[in-house]
Amino acid sequence: MDLPDPVTTPSLPELVRADLALGRDWLGSWWPAVGALAVACALVAVAMLRRRRRRRAWPWLAWTVPTLVVTLMLSLNAHIGYVPNVSAARLLIGDHRLESHLDQGTVRDVTIPVASGLQLPESTTWIYLPPGYDPAAAIRYPVVYLIHGSPGASSDWFAGGDAPHTMDVLIAHHLVRPMIVVAPDVNGRSEDDTECLNSGSGGPQVETYLDDVVVPWVDANLSTEADWPHRVIGGMSAGGFCALDQGLRHPELFGSILALEPYQDPGDGGRRMLETAADFEAHSPGSYLPTMTFQHPVPTFLDIGQDARGGDGSETASLAAKLLARGQTVLFRAEPNQGHTWTFARTGLPYGLVFASEHLPDDSATP
Repeated sequence: MDLPDPVTTPSLPELVRADLALGRDWLGSWWPAVGALAVACALVAVAMLRRRRRRRAWPWLAWTVPTLVVTLMLSLNAHIGYVPNVSAARLLIGDHRLESHLDQGTVRDVTIPVASGLQLPESTTWIYLPPGYDPAAAIRYPVVYLIHGSPGASSDWFAGGDAPHTMDVLIAHHLVRPMIVVAPDVNGRSEDDTECLNSGSGGPQVETYLDDVVVPWVDANLSTEADWPHRVIGGMSAGGFCALDQGLRHPELFGSILALEPYQDPGDGGRRMLETAADFEAHSPGSYLPTMTFQHPVPTFLDIGQDARGGDGSETASLAAKLLARGQTVLFRAEPNQGHTWTFARTGLPYGLVFASEHLPDDSATP
């Protein structure tokens, strides 16, 4: 099988990329970590000086430990980009007033009721409503469902992924139609890696929750275009697998797929959730793609970080080749100098959203 080469050059205007970069500020840089490390070094220096003068040094040394912990946390955040800016930090602590230099949409967090039989706890679902959204108006909007990875939480795409700011920028530059973004929680009760699957041993029924609870709730409570051509499912890592598997196996729900760093099979999480090898194969896109029946075209965006998992992207390239062989439209990208981090996800998301918007039906309502 000939594997396709990914696109590695930007396709967004420079001005748009500049506006997207405004989604990262000093909190997502290395400067806070450098500052915290400097404070830790100063504490050690003061402690040593006090010891030479035969004064108590241990209080200063004691403060060094939490300062080094903070340094480590800030360094990790600078690397993976989970809290890229002050707005993301405010969102995570409950303040949803996101800062923006453009007209901005609205962020809400809701709790969608869960039937006890699904073996799932009640959790927060994050929702982005585009600028000008009015539930009393006649306008209906497409919906993008974004799935977090593992370990992860529903807030990931709204914090590390910077999805609200990205949507604001793309809408302001008329690169995407106004769309609703929904980020549900797909963890089980024990925070295990569920891969959005139904447990075969009485555990969480995540696929049923996502497809039979979350999607209907969104359509019943928001101004949506409630049909598969106007629904997009996306995610990164385990969420990328979820988007690919759910999007391919549920054509009655989803019209296109955005899969960042996806897998060809559900891996160890799938082995815990599924009972038999046949179940595992039935949920492995790498296995069922060559023979599956497509009820309609499924435009698929695939993205990798060039430096992630060895950097060759062969697993995702194989998925792209299998989709292309079945006549599907595929955009396969590789983000230069990016690893398996939220910085990568934030880099790739705007290209995926533009791709999804371009493949929405022409009859979508636009404000």
